[in-house]
Amino acid sequence: MKMDRRIPRSLDEMADLSSLAAPPTVVSRSVTVGGRRTSLRLESTVWDGLKDIAQRESRSIEALCTDIDRGRSAGIPFATSVRVYVLNYFREGAAGCPALAV
Repeated sequence: MKMDRRIPRSLDEMADLSSLAAPPTVVSRSVTVGGRRTSLRLESTVWDGLKDIAQRESRSIEALCTDIDRGRSAGIPFATSVRVYVLNYFREGAAGCPALAV
């Protein structure tokens, strides 16, 4: 079995490769869920996705988080439920896009 040992052609390409190895940035924010304040730690990309969903749906992040909290199964951490919600939202959107169909 031959391994591909491709050498980056430029410093930009090297920077791109190194960014893949960097751990995701985790951000803590306070949100109101069902009338109570709680701290939520999510990756910045998940926060961006949640913000995009709120804008698309004309809702607040707090309203989305309240619905996610109400719909989650017992024993599932809230942050995990938010991550799954964001992933499923965009997966369902991608399912209707022929260019992204597998």
